[in-house]
Formats: sequence, C-alpha cells, structure tokens
Amino acid sequence: MTRQGKNLGDEIKKIVQDSLNNRDFNKLNKDIKIFVKGALDEVKGSIDLKTKKNHYTKVNYNIPKKPTKKNKLEQSKYSVPVGQLSSLVQIIFGIVGSSIFGIIAFVMILLGYSTGGGRVFHTIAIGISPLFITSIILYFNGKRMNKRLKRFKRYVSQLKGRSYSSIKSFSNITGLSERAVVKDLRKMIEIGMFPEGHIDEKNTYFILNTQTFEEYLILQKSIEMKNKVDKEERIKNNRLDPQVKKTIDDGNNFIEKIKKSNEMIPGEEISIKLDKLEDITRKIFAYIETHPEKLAEIKKFTEYFLPTTLKLVDAYKKLDYQSIDGDNISNSKKEIEDTMDTINLAFENLLDSLFVDMAMDISTDITVLNTLLKQEGLTEDEIMSRNTREEKDEQ
Repeated sequence: MTRQGKNLGDEIKKIVQDSLNNRDFNKLNKDIKIFVKGALDEVKGSIDLKTKKNHYTKVNYNIPKKPTKKNKLEQSKYSVPVGQLSSLVQIIFGIVGSSIFGIIAFVMILLGYSTGGGRVFHTIAIGISPLFITSIILYFNGKRMNKRLKRFKRYVSQLKGRSYSSIKSFSNITGLSERAVVKDLRKMIEIGMFPEGHIDEKNTYFILNTQTFEEYLILQKSIEMKNKVDKEERIKNNRLDPQVKKTIDDGNNFIEKIKKSNEMIPGEEISIKLDKLEDITRKIFAYIETHPEKLAEIKKFTEYFLPTTLKLVDAYKKLDYQSIDGDNISNSKKEIEDTMDTINLAFENLLDSLFVDMAMDISTDITVLNTLLKQEGLTEDEIMSRNTREEKDEQ
C-alpha cells in the first residue's frame, strides 16, 4: 500500500468517525465527494498510463493476406448463365405448342357438338390434350428458368468484380428473403451456374470461387484460434490466487451486509439507493473475478470506500431506530442519503473505468474490420469510386 493511499484512507476514516462521534453530518457529503473524486482521478490516471503503454502492443490477429481480386473477365469463368438458350426454346415451344394444340382441341370439341360425331372428335381432343399440357409445362418451366437467369445476372452484377458478397445484399437487390436467396444460390451451384460457388456455414456470405473460399476458411480458422486462446486465458485467470479470492469474498460479504441493512431500513428513498449500491458493487466484483489483473485498480475501493460506506449505512440504521425524529436526526439522515448519491456515482465511474481496455480492443477490432472492408472495396467510398471509374470507362 502506498503512503499516499494510507493517508487518504486515514483521512476518510477520521472524517466519518468524527461525524459519527459528534452526530454532525453537515460537511460529510462534501468531504467524501472531494476524497472520492481524488481517488478516482488517481485510478483513472493509472489506467490511462497503462492504456497508452499497451496501445501499440495489441494482439496479432493473424489475418491472412488479402484475397486476389478477380476482374470481370476472370469472374466470367466462375459464373455461367446455364439455361440461357434452353429457357428461350422452352418458352417458344410452349407458346407455339399450347396455341396449336389448344386450338386443335377446341376445334375438335366444337365439331363434335356441331356434326353429331362427338365421340370421334372428343377422342381426338382428349388425345391432343397431353401435348397441350406438355406445351404449357414447357412454357412455365422456360419462364421459371428465365427468371432464375435474371436473378443470376443481378447476383453477378452485385458482385461488382469481387469474389464474394453477403447474402443480405443479394436479398436486398432481388426482394427475396435471405433463406430464399440461399436456396436459389444452392440450386445455381448445383446446376453449374456458379461451378465453384460456396456458401459459408452461417449462410451469411456467398463466395464465388474455391481459392477465395479456402482463404476465407483460413481467416475463420485464425479467428477461432484467437477465440480459443482468449477462452483459455479467461479460464486461467479464473483460477484465482488467494489475494484475489479474499478480495472477492470480502466484497460479497459487504454486499450481503448492505442487503441485510437495506431490509431492516423501512425508508423507500434510501432503499432505492442501497439497491443501486448493491447492484454496482456486485458488477465490480464480478468483473474482477474474470479480470483479476485489475485488482490493483480497486484497492482503495475495497480497503477504504467499502468500509466507509458500510459505516454510513450502519449509522443511518441506528438513527432510523430512534423513537424520536428531531431536526438533528432528520438532517443527519438526509446528509447520509445525499452522500449515498455521491458514492453511487463514484462507484459507477469506477466500474466504467475498468472497461477501458475492452473499449480499446473493440476499437482495434473495428479498425481491422474497416481495413479488410476497404481492401475488398466494400466501403461506401470505395464502391462509389469504382462506380465512378466504370461510368467514365463506358463513356
């Protein structure tokens, strides 16, 4: 413990003890606020220093090199408009066949009724009907293939020369649900429209060729390895050393005492503040349990602020038990209630400061993601720039 920390703790204890002995809580909230702010500033300063020190030593994400981009000529090798001719043939034969056989069948039926030889003509009409039905089927099958070709062209257009795209973007341009798009793409892969096409296991991305898919698997594997290392590190950290375990046990005991005192105090306003105090304190110790390396940053919190807070709650409880409710008792209770607001705010700030490293990691992840998206031309600026170049080339 530093000499400065010991002096701070002695000062806080002295202030609280004097207030309890003299029954004078008028300056308590102001004094506690000053010392709490000073301690939190010191904790924040140490965290900022540690953050600056570690800012450029972040974990290596082991991201594989950027996949090779395919231009439109290369992309055509992996996207084949299967059915372009057969769909047109089926539509034409369907229209012609259904028209001819439909008219013949209709004429046969009319002749049967008008000439009296209905059986013969009706038999001919029935014999022609399978050809008519087949023509109708050809027509609708051709139309279905034609619609698939249109969707295929939209998918290829959405790729914009890239080797992959999200299922969501395909859904947006076709108006189909993401599930329907996945089913549609699987059919296209099956019939050879995308001969090397792949869909990731989460059905979130379509990948045009095997090379990019293999690189995607390498990236996924590296991410899984990182997650595994992080998990093992968390498990290792959860094997708490005796000092961390004692601190957490003491914290849980404090929470239990606050909870029991809260149950014994009937006042609604103070009860709400103690509920909040209990919740914040529980979150602080839950965080320390999974991040024991942060223990030093809550040293003053555990050694001074928690015992001081408990003394104030006990004092409030004793004041509340008094059979009379004079001005001194009311003022003292009001001062302690106001001090609880200060303590809750200070504890909230302490809890927030513990997450500074996580915020830095999240910022790093976002930076890496944005870099990958920019490399693949998936950012809005890159897409607009590419579209502008394509328009100039066409002109």
